[in-house]
Amino acid sequence: MKKKVLLICCILFCCFFSMNTLASVRSVTKPEALRLAQERFEGKDVDYYILNNYNSVQNWTIFVDAEPMKGWEHDCYVLTIPRSVKDNSVINVNINKRQIPPKGNYVPLLVKNRYGSHANEKPHIAKNTSSNGEDVAAKRTYAIILSGGVDQFSNYERYWNDCSFIYQTLVNKYNVPKDNIYPIMSDGADPGIDMHSTTFISQPLDLDYDGIQDIYLAATKQNISQTLSSLESKMQKDDQLFIFVIDHGGTDDRDSRSYICLWNYESLYDYELANMLTPFVNKYINVNVVLGQCFSGGFNDNLTKVGCVVASASTGSESSYACSDRPFDEFVYWWTSAVNGATHNNTTVNADVDHNGKITMEEAFVFAKQHDRRYESPQYVSTPISVGEDLAFNYLAPSVDLYIKDNDEDTGKEPNLSTDEFWKSPSIWVRNQKDNIYEHQNPEYSKDHQQAFVYVRLHNRGKENFEGSGKWVIVYWVQASTGINSRAWKGREVYEGRYPTGGILEAIPIPFIKSGDSVDVSIGWSLPQLLTEYPEGNFHFCLYAKIMDTPYDDGFVEGKAYFDKQGSNNQAQKNVTIIRKEDLSKAFNVYVRNVSSETRPYRLELIPQTPEDEAIFSVADVEMGMSPKIYNAWERGGLLSQDVELINQNTNSTSDMKRVKLLSSQNELRSVNLNSKEFDIVSLKFRFKEYMFSDRDYTLDLIQRDENGNIIDGETFVVRPPKLLPHKPIDIEPIPINGGKFELAVVDTTGYINIDWEDKNGEKIGSSNSITVLPKRDNNQYRVIATTVNGDVATGAITIETVHGIKNITTASSLKSLSVELNNDAPQNSTLSVVSAQNGTIRLAEDIQPGTKNISIDTSGIQSGLYIVTYHINGEVIDQKKIIL
Repeated sequence: MKKKVLLICCILFCCFFSMNTLASVRSVTKPEALRLAQERFEGKDVDYYILNNYNSVQNWTIFVDAEPMKGWEHDCYVLTIPRSVKDNSVINVNINKRQIPPKGNYVPLLVKNRYGSHANEKPHIAKNTSSNGEDVAAKRTYAIILSGGVDQFSNYERYWNDCSFIYQTLVNKYNVPKDNIYPIMSDGADPGIDMHSTTFISQPLDLDYDGIQDIYLAATKQNISQTLSSLESKMQKDDQLFIFVIDHGGTDDRDSRSYICLWNYESLYDYELANMLTPFVNKYINVNVVLGQCFSGGFNDNLTKVGCVVASASTGSESSYACSDRPFDEFVYWWTSAVNGATHNNTTVNADVDHNGKITMEEAFVFAKQHDRRYESPQYVSTPISVGEDLAFNYLAPSVDLYIKDNDEDTGKEPNLSTDEFWKSPSIWVRNQKDNIYEHQNPEYSKDHQQAFVYVRLHNRGKENFEGSGKWVIVYWVQASTGINSRAWKGREVYEGRYPTGGILEAIPIPFIKSGDSVDVSIGWSLPQLLTEYPEGNFHFCLYAKIMDTPYDDGFVEGKAYFDKQGSNNQAQKNVTIIRKEDLSKAFNVYVRNVSSETRPYRLELIPQTPEDEAIFSVADVEMGMSPKIYNAWERGGLLSQDVELINQNTNSTSDMKRVKLLSSQNELRSVNLNSKEFDIVSLKFRFKEYMFSDRDYTLDLIQRDENGNIIDGETFVVRPPKLLPHKPIDIEPIPINGGKFELAVVDTTGYINIDWEDKNGEKIGSSNSITVLPKRDNNQYRVIATTVNGDVATGAITIETVHGIKNITTASSLKSLSVELNNDAPQNSTLSVVSAQNGTIRLAEDIQPGTKNISIDTSGIQSGLYIVTYHINGEVIDQKKIIL
């Protein structure tokens, strides 16, 4: 009986204990688990998913995408939360940080719609029905569109949109045959779920909505390798292989060792892709790679191969991002919009900055980088630079491309937008001897020297060596000019009905040039007849070099365009005149032309190349002479100008040059109204008045502009001023002579070929070893400038006390006379005059007897007022004093 009672008590106790235990345990619901997860990421833009295959009876497993607008790899978290806990106990949340999502079956728990009404937008590119001959490039373009996907969770729908956008652009915009395009995307044609949309679906296999399947291949390394191997066997030199990569990427070192994430967690490393592309670059195929995945910049160093152009969304240490306002990826979206000429919804964009009808790979990259709104740093590399500058989906970059530089920054891109001053080619220069020295000279003619040499530096910007066959360089010359037309270059223009203003030199075959290298060729130049007839004339020349497929010039037809400096990289021009210091006494002639068949107004300006060159207007008088024809054209326009002073407007001879002084760097002759095809000479002269011990050049451009300010052409002047010799100044000996005059003589003239004298005002007063001067009260300082055979100068100066002048003036108390006392006895031809200070009227003038020192002048006929007494000798003012009568 006791055993039964004990058993009953034990059962009751256990039941009571069990009931008490059950009452202390509660369930954790899915919303509560989500709330607990949200507390850990409060204030952050994250998405939450349930990982069903990780969930157990005991735990909730929540996946948190901490950076949902980035591609993988990036921060993410797996949270483990118990499904039940004791009442009033703390719920422990276990957090495991990762860089990629774990494999699993994901169910959206709390996922934001970040695109709003744009969430379901798709690209729709209209079919281009006009090929204009561009199908040749399209048929030689082959493309791989690669989106690895990783797994169904990581394969976001926006990656499909990116691939559809570029696919439609190739097919509909550029007419690339579908058989040339290989989409390699996620699990390929497998009907299983493989894409992360608002739910998880199987990716559509039709990329352009024409009802035909476009996706067959899964994104595996084997499929990529086999596809490239197949393409390599069918592609030819200068074809284009385009590889477009989007989806996810990773890195081993956050620098240069990056990889593309493929389907089912396979990886394609940068060096592996580079090895796969080696056969293509060896065949001189244009390889064009666009990388949109995270850490994509880590590929660039491996793909720096001859013939490769690479655009990547980020550096090797950065993630790439989705667009913030549409379901696409930021960099590749703008890149594709650039080459398409419109966004996915047909909003027009313009990346064709040079307006040549081709969106090159360089232009597309620049456009995408400029429009990129996310925290990524797009990267670009082209080897050589010409591939990216030229390659487009309607133009194939040639393997060999020879060019001549227009300026130092010129890379050979057509058209050249790096300058609008196309007369400064560094690749054309003249030598008077065939000495291979890279320095431009003026051609110098003499009976013993009738030939100069024109050098041309030719560059090969292509990816293949030029073997030295089938190309020639031809050089044209024209007398120094602005506004040069085809007629002048081709030697069909004559000046004054007699002298050709231009001509053509013999064509020279172009030798072997290695890819990326250059070669200099020299062309003999029998100097023009004009120099033969006028060997002392000051004639200079412009040069034009042109790469040709034939060794002869193609004649001349009026109105036909033969020259295109900006649009063609195989042409360049050199208009440079070097003004040596020993030639500064000469004026340098330049033809100015109306390049139109109608009357046109032009502007002429002499502009310093750098701010340092502006100093020439302070240290020298800069003068421009105009032939009567040019002056009349300026006069027809109203003689309009800025910072220009007319020197000799009144001339008697119709052949005289009308001269103006250019006062500053802002000088400008406006409205020079030239008649149809009219041309004639302007000249420049530089008169230095200050000298320095150091050597330096001044470089200025004589620029001709049209009425809208557009540059027509120009001539560059390199002015080499005299150098002040670093020895003691020249000694001047003053020798008194009759009448208060002095003879100023240079003590030692050894080594000087020319001697000039100036007065205090800088006016030239003589050119000989000695001069006679009459010192005046306000002009008694003199300078001598002695020039050596090399054009350098030495100077000397002297100040002479004035011998003659007015010592004192007194007036009589009766105001009837005034007494003038001179410093010394008056010489011959001396006079005194009394001039009204109010209106300049001469009231009295009286000759002075030679030898007289004190003069009395009757002023009884003069009214009271302020007057000026002036002392003259030989008609020159020697002294003046004011008096009040």
